[in-house]
Amino acid sequence: MLAAVVLLSYVAYRCTASVTAWSAAAAIVAATGVVAVLGRTPLEIVGTALLAVGLGATSWALGRSARLRGARRRALAAYRSGEWAVPGLAAASERHRLAADLHDTAAHRLTGIMIGASSALHVADPRLKAEASAHAATEGRLAVAELTRLTALDQRAARTDLAEVDALVAGWPGRPPVYRRSVESAPPLIAALAFRVVREALTNCRRYAHGARVEVGLARRSDRLVVTVDDWGRAETDEPFAGGCGSGLSVLRADLAAAGGSLSAGRSARGWSVRAELPLTINQTATERPGGRLHTWALVGLAAGIPVGGLLIPGAGPPLSAPTLVPLLPLLVVHALALRFHTHRPVVAVPLALSIYPLLVAARWAGWPVPSGGGFLWSGWVELIMMYGIGAARRLRSWPAPVAVAVTAGAALAWSPEITGNRVGVWAVLSVCLLMPMAGVWAAGVAITTRRAGRHAAAAVRHHRLSEEAARAERARVAARLRSTALLRAQAVVAAVDLETVMVEARAGLDALRNLLDELRSPVGENAPPPCLAGITALAARHEAVVRFLGEPRQLQGAVEATAFWVARELLGHDGMIVVSCLPTGVMLSGMADAGARRRLRAVADAAGGGLARRGRWVRIWLPEVGV
Repeated sequence: MLAAVVLLSYVAYRCTASVTAWSAAAAIVAATGVVAVLGRTPLEIVGTALLAVGLGATSWALGRSARLRGARRRALAAYRSGEWAVPGLAAASERHRLAADLHDTAAHRLTGIMIGASSALHVADPRLKAEASAHAATEGRLAVAELTRLTALDQRAARTDLAEVDALVAGWPGRPPVYRRSVESAPPLIAALAFRVVREALTNCRRYAHGARVEVGLARRSDRLVVTVDDWGRAETDEPFAGGCGSGLSVLRADLAAAGGSLSAGRSARGWSVRAELPLTINQTATERPGGRLHTWALVGLAAGIPVGGLLIPGAGPPLSAPTLVPLLPLLVVHALALRFHTHRPVVAVPLALSIYPLLVAARWAGWPVPSGGGFLWSGWVELIMMYGIGAARRLRSWPAPVAVAVTAGAALAWSPEITGNRVGVWAVLSVCLLMPMAGVWAAGVAITTRRAGRHAAAAVRHHRLSEEAARAERARVAARLRSTALLRAQAVVAAVDLETVMVEARAGLDALRNLLDELRSPVGENAPPPCLAGITALAARHEAVVRFLGEPRQLQGAVEATAFWVARELLGHDGMIVVSCLPTGVMLSGMADAGARRRLRAVADAAGGGLARRGRWVRIWLPEVGV
């Protein structure tokens, strides 16, 4: 029997949850078959089967725990070992963000100034020249303000919301757009993208349909934010001006696609229309991990199989009679079922487990031959497992649970018919004696999980600090370049007294921005990206693939981020697009995978405590955070 337990524990350590479950089932059937062949009684056969279930569950718990701990330890080590590459990755990400911001703001301003000045120099009308000069001064001041904002090192402190779009439209120079917003709020990432869409579209309206009626709308359609910008004055051409920095809508379209959105632009019945759709929520739901479901049922099998099987198999004493077994066995099964809910629904689990004790006392007082005091001793370790699980879930407000178990079980023991004398005093003493181990294992669960979470949080904070320092240094470098080139040219445009100087300074400023944008958009380099969530974007760029991030990005536990990176690397080898969904309890990655890749991904997800679901070649891998 011991050899079978050791072998099943090794299988649970080396193999996935499904393989382990089938191996345990085969061992249970084999043990039961041997007893049946030996000609034992039906009760002994059933008892052996239940005892085998309990021992199989013990093997499962030992092997699976070692497997999960080992996988998380290796993933966290890989996450920490990649810290040297985090600054470079953060700097590259900041360069990409600054490039998009520069293109969307200052480059458009300087392009518009150059267009207006160049056109006015070819006409003789003094009124048009005066309007061009006034336009250059206004746009130049806006360009100076935007470049000054971009050179501020704390510009990332504020979180964008839809009120920023309101302010953008209200303060837009010239004819005010007609603005309608029927959606109250959006996640910061989605609000920032909506802001960029409106700004890009309004800037193009100012370049190509100056003075025309413009309508801006933000509305909710199901779980999507729909952004529309329509103008009534641009129906003849859809070609952009050659003097611009280019790739404005294409870069914006790629950023929206990465967030799970879409962007379209083209002619409409009245002029030109820009339409963007962005997700307000994540439609996908987490795939409950098979290992997690089997783990809870394994605990139930452990709690029910060993005591019930032990009662059915005759020991040294006489076998229990049917009147004893009939009321006792259902109570033990109900007691074990409480472990199915002990981590996520302790309000249900604790009363369910404690409900058997008054029933045992009542059955004993009613004359049923049920062992009374032993009821707690038979399976009191179920409460110990439950208290540890509740504490490990870091439910600090669950401290009354150990007290309730100790008081209820103490009362069941004190009011047994065998106890005589002062039952209240016996109850108090037994409750205190039982409270010590119950509170001890509950506190151990809280302490162990808290320390583990602290280690993960420390690694995440270290990565965040390295990223912020590198991003800040990159912002400082770019800001210095802007101050010495484009910002000086924009200030010269404002101070210019003639259109010739305006055009020269605007062109020089635009050339400086083009050179800077080319530098900022250069490839990241040849070093391997670090195994973290941010490294997936760099990995996709090397594969010339698309990564779509859904949900609000956040710092995950280091082991989860490293595992997500490994999953993304496998998925990117089979298709040009993956979807990364950031959920409150973990992360889910979706993509295409063949049969061999599915086997490898299932093993990785299983070792991380997650799972894999498939629909054809499309797979979803769910990776939960520890303690959720």
